[in-house]
Amino acid sequence: MVTFTLLCNLGMSTAMLVDRMKEVAKEKGIEIDIDALAFDRADMRLEKTDILLVGPQVRHIMPKFKEKYTGKIPVIETISAQDYGLMNGEKVLMEALKKLEEAKNKED
Repeated sequence: MVTFTLLCNLGMSTAMLVDRMKEVAKEKGIEIDIDALAFDRADMRLEKTDILLVGPQVRHIMPKFKEKYTGKIPVIETISAQDYGLMNGEKVLMEALKKLEEAKNKED
């Protein structure tokens, strides 16, 4: 199972993207644990996160999260504004899983 955490301002708009990602994962038979949170509540979930995705509206927080969690969370990325705006759950999910696979291959 892959654990995703998506961060945005309040966790509400990103929740819609989470729903789309869950639908795609279910269709493809991919087991995920995924949640959307306000960025100021992120610490409560990040210890078990494999993929941290930050909404484009709060991309300014990326340096803080990269500094704190690089080496602990394999994938820390900003969601593209286009994919976020279109709520393209499939693309966001598949790109993140690809980056996780690449990160695992670097470790080997």
